[in-house]
Amino acid sequence: MKQNKLNSYTQAMVNCLSQFTSAPDELDSNNAQFLANMIQGRFLQFLVGWLLAEHQIISKELEKKISLVFMQLLGDKFFAVFREKVKAKPEIVYSLAKMITDYETSAQVTPWRTNRLYLFITKKYFAYEDFSVIFEWIQTTPEVERLLFLAKAEQEIEDPAIIRALRHITAHDTEGIIPKIFERYLKKHKLDRMINLIQTGDWRLEANFVHRQESRWIAWRNYINQLQAP
Repeated sequence: MKQNKLNSYTQAMVNCLSQFTSAPDELDSNNAQFLANMIQGRFLQFLVGWLLAEHQIISKELEKKISLVFMQLLGDKFFAVFREKVKAKPEIVYSLAKMITDYETSAQVTPWRTNRLYLFITKKYFAYEDFSVIFEWIQTTPEVERLLFLAKAEQEIEDPAIIRALRHITAHDTEGIIPKIFERYLKKHKLDRMINLIQTGDWRLEANFVHRQESRWIAWRNYINQLQAP
């Protein structure tokens, strides 16, 4: 049977683990740190892949951009518990890396099993019981919303001038209002109406209306941002 093509993080873990014939009683600091970094990178990659699949977007460029945003969002706080566990007991990264590589090099890889694996890792190693809250937070941050919206717009709109205008408008949107204005036009394929709003500047009127509607959501997201801040 054809072996699954491994991503770079998993392949790096496979290469590192190949030097061990059995589980080490102790793991030296260099290998422990390397495996910890690869595990975190693979987890972030899983999140990005999940997000893009949810929005039915296939774009390597977008994947790279969102990966960088996720690293900034989750690097300090989300992995803090994991790093403390590794610091206290470095050998856990061997077990975790073995779990990931054994699964991803097997013939049993499916989206459902992959989701179950990483949700298990989230609870056991990252100490987040309700991962849905975290995922909702990261995918609705203004920067992620902006990237997703622009990717969808570029798939639907051929006029480069309109795309440039959208990029300019969203660049100054700190609260994620612009995607909420135009998403419904994209979904319903009402591109003429959307383009007219951009050309006339009437999108500002809708922005004020959406801002009032979304005020509670914005307040909640700001609260979560404060909790996640270093």
